[in-house]
Amino acid sequence: MLNDIIINRLVYTSHLIGINQSRCLRMRLNINTCNGCLDQCPAGAIRIDERGVNINRGTCSECMLCVSVCPSGSFEINKFDFYSVITRLNDIDSPVMGCNLNPYLNAHVKTPCLGFLSEEHFIVLSTAIENPLQINLTECSNCRNGFIVSFLKKRLEDVEKKIPVKFHEKIRLVEEKECLDYHDISLGRRDLFKMIKNLTLQGTTGLFQNADAGENLQPYSDKALPFKKELLNKTFDLLNEETKEAILVNYYYDLSVDKDCNHCFACVGMCPTGALKTRGKESRQGLLFNSSLCNGCGLCANFCKINVIRIKQGLTGKNPFVFNHI
Repeated sequence: MLNDIIINRLVYTSHLIGINQSRCLRMRLNINTCNGCLDQCPAGAIRIDERGVNINRGTCSECMLCVSVCPSGSFEINKFDFYSVITRLNDIDSPVMGCNLNPYLNAHVKTPCLGFLSEEHFIVLSTAIENPLQINLTECSNCRNGFIVSFLKKRLEDVEKKIPVKFHEKIRLVEEKECLDYHDISLGRRDLFKMIKNLTLQGTTGLFQNADAGENLQPYSDKALPFKKELLNKTFDLLNEETKEAILVNYYYDLSVDKDCNHCFACVGMCPTGALKTRGKESRQGLLFNSSLCNGCGLCANFCKINVIRIKQGLTGKNPFVFNHI
């Protein structure tokens, strides 16, 4: 029992969702019409107005769907280290992952409500974890957030349509208890303290305390990737060539600029991720674009006063990790 308490604290320290106002597309540009979180929230707990992005904490069920659908990473789970989740699951022959809303749920690693799992998370889990992963959904039918099961099924189906990987062989969504292959793992004192040391060195914080969610008021000039795109970038080199090609077509973006561009470079400042920068030589002024840093939000095109920027899903024949002249 003590082992489970400590392990769960290592990978999860807060139920609450934090908001980074500077990441919200509509806060960065008021003509932007992104409604992903509003459309996805079943409780209607999210509001976006001139005062910012707000969550009604009394109404919110903490299903984490807003975390998974936000294209820019405006919503984040406080004190939650997904890399530690991967590390822990990789140490187990038949790993089981579940959520911590039910203390009696059988799982080797428990996380916040599993609604945070995006298509990108599923790709990374299937790649980074050596053994087939079971996701324990056996108690979801009794939970206020039971609706997330249909979302997870749809996301796995969508990934399988896009990527030439049999995800159902790598990840199983288990809804019936009799179908769950779970074996409890008891750690000796030496193994337990070794695991704690390793996870702590990876940057896990808040071992014995909870932190209240707050608003992260980072400057709008700060550039940062959404976590799910960061995950995909770090996993890319582990994929075979066929899978890489499919990933580039479905999860990366290309950008072009018409010849009428006047090189005002306002788009560089508007980009929330740093995917655009200027080419410094006066004789060849222009933009440089890095697809691995692009979340496809389209703010650059929205903000362009002369409408010369074009962004499209899919990158072919290019290295996504370098800045290319456009």
